[in-house]
Amino acid sequence: MTKSVSKLKIEGKDVIMIELRKHGIDSIMLNGEIKVGEYDGVDFVKKEVSEEKMKIAKEYSLKVKELLNLCPCIISIVYSDMLYVKFYYDSTDVIAFISQNGYTTYNKQISIDKSTEERIKDCALKFLEILGVKL
Repeated sequence: MTKSVSKLKIEGKDVIMIELRKHGIDSIMLNGEIKVGEYDGVDFVKKEVSEEKMKIAKEYSLKVKELLNLCPCIISIVYSDMLYVKFYYDSTDVIAFISQNGYTTYNKQISIDKSTEERIKDCALKFLEILGVKL
């Protein structure tokens, strides 16, 4: 089951979209407020949820916002068969592919310094930790 976090622009506003698919919550949208609903990659449809689910959504939202503040260069993290991390590096969008054995490759032939490489990997693994998932 794919899980992700993405920084998006929707109607000119900065939004964080979390595809959780856990605890009966499909997706969480943060745009100054927390909304729970369904996201198909294009449209977000808000759903009414119980107080308990809203509390869970708030907990995940806080953790993910903290993570993105620690890793400002990250645009998105997607977990499915492996980790896909899109990030800014030297004014370029780069995608890191992190396999289950921890091996990292990139979509571009550029030299990425070790500290950035480790930071990207640490942030991606922290995202999995927040979700309670292992690579």
